[in-house]
Amino acid sequence: WDEAARRWGTPFPADYRDFVAVYGGGSINCSFSIGLPLEVARGSRGPLHFEELIECGYELLDLDPTDCPDLKGRISWAVDCSANQAFWDTTDPDPDRWTTLVLTRDGDWVDYDCGMVDFLVGFLTGEISPQPMGMFSPDQPVFLNWREERRLKEAGINPWPHL
Repeated sequence: WDEAARRWGTPFPADYRDFVAVYGGGSINCSFSIGLPLEVARGSRGPLHFEELIECGYELLDLDPTDCPDLKGRISWAVDCSANQAFWDTTDPDPDRWTTLVLTRDGDWVDYDCGMVDFLVGFLTGEISPQPMGMFSPDQPVFLNWREERRLKEAGINPWPHL
């Protein structure tokens, strides 16, 4: 976490650090990917890291961060298969008070007054309105850590048979 704080110039919220300590980076139903602040594995079989999330999202939305002042002070921590991205608003110096913003594939910002874990819980239970992410049915959410997903694929097992 010290290395991640040095790289990003800020520590990260406790709920996110706790989530990553227990689950790691990975995806829910191969549709909602939760990234890591640092690259931990190279290639397509590793988890997304924040720089990839940010670059991928900007590219999909045809955004240039130097031309978009809304992107300053925001770090993307997740993306869905529809190009919607979850960001933290990092303007508060206390990371535990960072809220979640979703940049929709339409280029609109939607603010959710909650941190990462509360956002995930609300998203998966349907308690968050409007529903922030597209093309995702949380009826049977399954989170797979990137290492487990890679292990299953290498063993020739479909890690997402229920999809």
